[in-house]
Amino acid sequence: MRIVFTGGGTAGHVMPNIALINSLKSDDTVYYFGGDGMEKRLIAEKTTNVNYVEIQAAKFKRCFSLSNFLLPIKLMASISQCKKELNRIHPDVIFSKGGYVSLPVAIAGNCLKIPTIIHESDVSVGLANKLCAKDSYAFLTSFECSEIKKAVRVGCPLRQEIYSADKVRGLQTMGFDGNKPVLLFLGGSQGAMQLNSLAEEVYPRLKRKFDIFVVSGKNKEVTTAVGFHSAQFLDNIYDVIKASCFCVTRGGANTLCELVALNVPFLSIPLTEGTRGEQVLNAQYFAKKRCGAILTGKFSAEQLANKIIQLYAKVPLFKQGQKAVKIDGTLDILRIIYSAAGSNKY
Repeated sequence: MRIVFTGGGTAGHVMPNIALINSLKSDDTVYYFGGDGMEKRLIAEKTTNVNYVEIQAAKFKRCFSLSNFLLPIKLMASISQCKKELNRIHPDVIFSKGGYVSLPVAIAGNCLKIPTIIHESDVSVGLANKLCAKDSYAFLTSFECSEIKKAVRVGCPLRQEIYSADKVRGLQTMGFDGNKPVLLFLGGSQGAMQLNSLAEEVYPRLKRKFDIFVVSGKNKEVTTAVGFHSAQFLDNIYDVIKASCFCVTRGGANTLCELVALNVPFLSIPLTEGTRGEQVLNAQYFAKKRCGAILTGKFSAEQLANKIIQLYAKVPLFKQGQKAVKIDGTLDILRIIYSAAGSNKY
């Protein structure tokens, strides 16, 4: 079977695709349509035997920009390029995770009558996915969705190695003995600098109760003299999450879903600038499900430290709430992909 995956712009659009690609049958032929950006690097690093097709894709800027006026022309050129590549490949199915990179691929696929499956990770629907929803073969979501009538909630694609996470390995990686609970600060690819600074500020107030570990983000430094342990990036991040008792993070859907899957309660401080507000909605969803909590607005280091201590006392309740949520949609999504491929008369 020939499968085209697409999605890019942020790691949140790429990592779920990687989870699915690495769970496919060994005899499937896989193509990835993306730009010359993060998705190209991640696909090369975390998958094997994937044929990467580099395409041109223009990004819509959420502010006044003259470049936005050229988008229709650039989009038509991108769609034409994608049609040419799809006609060359003759895929059985297209799976799109959204982001501006995916838009011309999904439109081209719909025009050529190739079954095109769209998946939305966030509570709110992204622009690219919204534009392609009507003509798609299926519109899948991680959460309940009222914006798209045909939407079917299946959960989030998760890398299956998450279930092999090992607490002992995680403690060894962080350099802790396990005598104190581990408080993890996990910023992600965007907005990590603020969480890094917050970790430095709350450490004096929390060091007696917790061992603190900070995943600072690539090329983002933290003050080594502070006293907590840190790393810019980890290949075995799931081991570290598994060994943590509580996590302070952003509101990215994939990260929150992974924390729920690993049964690690969290406090979400969602990113608000330069977004459509999706991180706030994601965090609110899980807060209502009693999987974690959300903190927005301005707050001091002392207020954050007190909030963490208060929430840590509720860890058993959060863990219970997480166990009640079905969040891993990997197998259901794979079934739909194979079913769609079987229906292709292209």
